[in-house]
Amino acid sequence: MKRGDGMRRGVAVGLMALGLVLGAGAGQAVQPVDLHEISWFVHVDLIDAGAGRDLAYWQSVIDASNEQANLLLEGAQGPFDTPCCTRLTRAVSVSTFGTPGDGLDVVDTQGDQNAIAGLGGASSKAYLVDSMTWCAGSAPAAIGCAMQPGCNGNGNDDPSLWLIVTVESFDDGTLPAVLAHERGHNACLPHVASAECQLMQPAVFNPGQGGCLAASECTNMKAARTTTSSGQECGCFASGGGLEADGSFCADVAGGGVCSGGACGEYGSDASVELLVAADPGLLSGGPPNDALRIAALAGDWSVLGAFTRTPASGAGPTLVRGMTYASDSDTVFGVVPTVGDDEIVTIDRVSGTVLDVIGTLANGTQEIVSMAYDPGPTTSPGDDRLLVLEVDGSAGEFRAIDPAQPSTATLLGSLPWQPAGSFTGLAYDSIQDRLFAIAEVGFTTGLWEVDLGSCPPSPCTTTEVGTTSFFRESPSLDYSPQTGMLYLVGEAFSGARVFYDVIDPTTFTSPGTLSLDVFSPAALAVVPEPALGAGLAIGGVVIVVTARRRRPQNPPARE
Repeated sequence: MKRGDGMRRGVAVGLMALGLVLGAGAGQAVQPVDLHEISWFVHVDLIDAGAGRDLAYWQSVIDASNEQANLLLEGAQGPFDTPCCTRLTRAVSVSTFGTPGDGLDVVDTQGDQNAIAGLGGASSKAYLVDSMTWCAGSAPAAIGCAMQPGCNGNGNDDPSLWLIVTVESFDDGTLPAVLAHERGHNACLPHVASAECQLMQPAVFNPGQGGCLAASECTNMKAARTTTSSGQECGCFASGGGLEADGSFCADVAGGGVCSGGACGEYGSDASVELLVAADPGLLSGGPPNDALRIAALAGDWSVLGAFTRTPASGAGPTLVRGMTYASDSDTVFGVVPTVGDDEIVTIDRVSGTVLDVIGTLANGTQEIVSMAYDPGPTTSPGDDRLLVLEVDGSAGEFRAIDPAQPSTATLLGSLPWQPAGSFTGLAYDSIQDRLFAIAEVGFTTGLWEVDLGSCPPSPCTTTEVGTTSFFRESPSLDYSPQTGMLYLVGEAFSGARVFYDVIDPTTFTSPGTLSLDVFSPAALAVVPEPALGAGLAIGGVVIVVTARRRRPQNPPARE
């Protein structure tokens, strides 16, 4: 696998401690895991204990990358994907290879490749090097390389399979996808034509990681297992085929967890929520985003609920919805329906996507609400609840507050000092930290902004970029979940050729990994509780609301 040009640069080849059992999947038979046990070797010149990069550090990098790669393989990333009950794991403790200064930390000749491929004995082996410019030929942008045997259908490992991955892919945040891709070559999988989320496409477009497999690819991936009896099970895969329903109990995590898109996550993690998205689930050309989609938040699996329609359905056709947000205290999804001369504030069924009611109309003429967030206020009383919106007129924009009890009136908070204001298509209010965030197509560093509402009545609101990670997306949508304490971002990239999905920690402004999903055209999102779980777990009359802030184990610290 190699790297090329892209958004930044693209790429190419190569709780339940109580013993409680919940959910429809509890007690059902599950599928055994086809396990790939791989021996890992790190080039000795990558060891720098003084800089914190000792062998234990690189072992933690490898373990985290295996876990993220398994999410790509086991979880679903959209309708195209075949979730695959197969996992990668480290066979033994990581060892070093090579000698200081031997040059094998940079693979740039066939001799280097042959020298590495000949190490380690007869087993599945993986080598971590600094970089490479060669993979069976000149490959200046390569970030991974692997042996690709023929497909023989045998249900265990072929001897002496090797793969090479790079620190460059780790720095880019794509090491898990590169690792799964190169192991796919070990499983006889060739490259496929470039597609939205396919694991075996010859390009990984930074920072998105796609893990989609066709059914035949999954079959070959499973056949490349290294053992015929792993002793592990995919808790969210039904024994008769298919996946357990989202919200089902699974035993893959300590103490038990919940299924989400084929993957098992902890209670209170992303597995406990889903995204309701206004989008067009069409081809790359896109279309009106008037369909309701649901996204399983852990792995990014999505399905179409149907066109947004009013209740009762009218003959006016599908309803366009913008600026959605979820009010957790009232269990209400709010949205905006732009119409000629005004904007309607609506409520939406969070399970079906049906527009339930028009609760207010803003006679705002040519102005249009483009994004919305929910602030529950400082007390539990609904009297201080408010919808925070960005209203755009031409290139200028103003922040306004709407009382859900009087939704036909919007109070000016202050103006947005940046233009074009229409690029700020997502708002999210972190009710734990009392901070308002915005996501925009424009910016200088990250595209993720914080709005200080205390600075602006009625002057311009201080709006500054936060963090160091780039979250620039096209038509981005954003919302916050008090259930997980995380921000959720969906947006297009590369002129709609990719859809990227991130879960962002609102204190560190980092994402554990950007997923590249089967393509759709997003316009708005609201993060809601997984319907099978509800907002809390009732145990003996006591409601337990979990607020774990972890999506899944975080990547190790970045190299210094």
